[in-house]
Amino acid sequence: MRLHFLFGLFIFFGSTTILAADTITLSSETGDTLMIHQLKNGELWGSFMLTDKVSDSFADHELIVLQIDKQQPVKLEGKRSCGGAAGEKQTVSYDFLADENSTDVNWQFSHSEVAEQDIFVLLGEDAETYQTLSSDRRPEVVDFPIRASVGLASLLTQMKQGKMISFRYTTEADEQREAKFDLVANSEQLAKVLK
Repeated sequence: MRLHFLFGLFIFFGSTTILAADTITLSSETGDTLMIHQLKNGELWGSFMLTDKVSDSFADHELIVLQIDKQQPVKLEGKRSCGGAAGEKQTVSYDFLADENSTDVNWQFSHSEVAEQDIFVLLGEDAETYQTLSSDRRPEVVDFPIRASVGLASLLTQMKQGKMISFRYTTEADEQREAKFDLVANSEQLAKVLK
């Protein structure tokens, strides 16, 4: 698996440098990496990846959730193929509580749990909790638009003004993890691409 990862990373970096005008890399304490690419066409994309300190891959049937500070959490949804075999059922749910007493709605992460039943059926009902963002998911990397023809208009503003960006995910080994990236500590780097 490590050989496949290194080969995929080599291809990814090669294709990104062809398309990217500028790229910055942020690291988390857990060893994960967040890359932000400003493409030559003006689009901004993020790549969240598991790196050398983590020897696992994303569980393809579980959510990857992005959240900046206490903003509304975002589901990074991968493409699903109708022609392929049915995948495993989603079982991990992330609970966020909205503090509606403040002037801004703050979404505080409370806990995650593993359900016995398939919680995929709840995805249509969680629109009040999550925003949805289409992403390109591979075993160790998820690419998502920050400023592009597809995406969320608010994400770029949140990244410019935010202090912390976090990703919650589950690995193929059923381990729930969180990676946090300090936006304030990297503000000089971020200012180069978040224009």
